[in-house]
Amino acid sequence: MTKIETLVHRLSQLQIEYGLYHFQQALRQLNKRRLEISRTEKRKRFPWSKYQTLYHRQHGVCPLCKELMPLVRGEIEIDHKDPNKEDGFNDDGNLQLTHKKCNRSKSSKTIYDLAKAKHKTVIECL
Repeated sequence: MTKIETLVHRLSQLQIEYGLYHFQQALRQLNKRRLEISRTEKRKRFPWSKYQTLYHRQHGVCPLCKELMPLVRGEIEIDHKDPNKEDGFNDDGNLQLTHKKCNRSKSSKTIYDLAKAKHKTVIECL
């Protein structure tokens, strides 16, 4: 059995032992800590001019739901396209303007959803 197969087997045992809910909670916390440790640039608050720039660049369209957005404070958020990106985390190429609800639903993905979207194993995402 390879090292990855051993880890996957052990994770499966832990999932059975503690239950799916507690297992997923632990994975979320572990993923959050991994991001905090590995990230070189911190998330920051952007000035309103950045929101306006992104809004005009995207022609007022949310890239997640493809609907028009109002340019209203509190209704839109700046989203990182790749939240795990290490170089250029806050660069314009990694930023997009989204509806608040779209951004919040995007970030609530489980580690399984993240692994599936990135075509990686759960272990690789951790």
